[in-house]
Amino acid sequence: MPMQKNQALKIYNELRMLNLLQNLSMKLLFFVVALFFSFPFSGEAGILEQVENELVELADKVRPAVVSLSPYIAKGAIGDGLPNKGRPANAGAGVVYNAEKGLIVTNSHVVRNVNKIKVTFKDGREIIGEVLGADEDTDLAVVHVISETPLVEVDFGDSSKVRVGQLVVAVGNPYGLNDTTTFGIISGLKRENVNLSRYEDFLQTDASINPGNSGGPLLNIKGEVIGINTAIINYAQSIGFSIPSNMVKHVVEHLVEHGEVHRGWLGVGIDPVTEEVAKKANGQKGVGVIINSVFEGDPADRAGLKVGDIILKIGGSDIDSPNKMIRVIGAITPGQTIYMDILRGGKSQMVPVKLESRKKKTQPLAALPPLDPLGFSVENPAIDTNSPKGVLVSRVNPESPAGMKGLRSGDMITAVNGDVVESRTEFDQLLSQIKKGSPIFLLVWRNNEKFHLGLVREN
Repeated sequence: MPMQKNQALKIYNELRMLNLLQNLSMKLLFFVVALFFSFPFSGEAGILEQVENELVELADKVRPAVVSLSPYIAKGAIGDGLPNKGRPANAGAGVVYNAEKGLIVTNSHVVRNVNKIKVTFKDGREIIGEVLGADEDTDLAVVHVISETPLVEVDFGDSSKVRVGQLVVAVGNPYGLNDTTTFGIISGLKRENVNLSRYEDFLQTDASINPGNSGGPLLNIKGEVIGINTAIINYAQSIGFSIPSNMVKHVVEHLVEHGEVHRGWLGVGIDPVTEEVAKKANGQKGVGVIINSVFEGDPADRAGLKVGDIILKIGGSDIDSPNKMIRVIGAITPGQTIYMDILRGGKSQMVPVKLESRKKKTQPLAALPPLDPLGFSVENPAIDTNSPKGVLVSRVNPESPAGMKGLRSGDMITAVNGDVVESRTEFDQLLSQIKKGSPIFLLVWRNNEKFHLGLVREN
């Protein structure tokens, strides 16, 4: 027994020396200790030396495929290469997706508002790349480079097989420190409502992700890319998010072929199925989404869908939240016919729907007089002592970020970024103080319940 205690203490100290304890959970520590006693080893390091060697080999294999991206400014002309309007691209990372074709995948916010961007490789080579396409809805973009030297690419794995607790490695350029590699685990799956993009299905990791890691790869221990790192929660530690590789492959395919992503459009407004809704519809809380509006002439209208219908499945995929439905519909190519399982009047039925392109729907809406820079309008409510103080949402553009995130006419906004609002004047004043590109957090009151809704000021 004393010998086992001494060995356990030795492995604990070795883990500390390898700087792994800051990321390893206690369960993972016990697993490594068990591994230590289960396998024969030579020398003092044993299995830890094997683990260390595997991590070093993985890093050596993938780092040449990770690039640094920064704004391109032509020599002799300040601002040349950058647009006349909008903010320049932020420094970030990218990873070679297809070496033969010179394709690099990164975040759309890294290349926002530019057509060309400087690409720096691990060996110091610099190439001016061209942005083939960007998709703000998923925060992904593709950059094309022409290189005389053969590029190194990394295989993209199947993110549907990722499990909580898996070991992962993140590579990027945080704070301008190129070629930085960090280690951790997958700490969550299918994260949504993070308010980072429209189509959210993030992998959560505790591997250190900092500004400059955006666009860099998240890898499994086989060296396969299972995600593209996109953001962190600034006010929390060890909470980073990565776009799943399966979503990345789907978006890249569209961007390379079309320069944009073609997504299906159904033409409905939806809400979660609450306990109250479930009782009335003879359904289950959290199962499906309920239709709160049907747009005239759109696919849902032509298929006979009605307000009050609960959508349970789309093409066999279970629907348990509005975000899940948006992702499923958005992943379907326009023109395809899908079969939807719905609940109407307490009875299940299947409805075929032929989807259209969402782009067709955005053009007419964009031509309408703008409701407000945020896509909705508010007014002072009628005096009602039973209602909270605030401003009443009078109209919402269903295609605006606010509309897509669930804001509805009749909602009451009681606070903006923590400041209480009691009138339309106060609301307008608070908005005027928020700069373009800054976050806006609304405290919304609906049916005697409060919830937060996050937006970004675009104008």
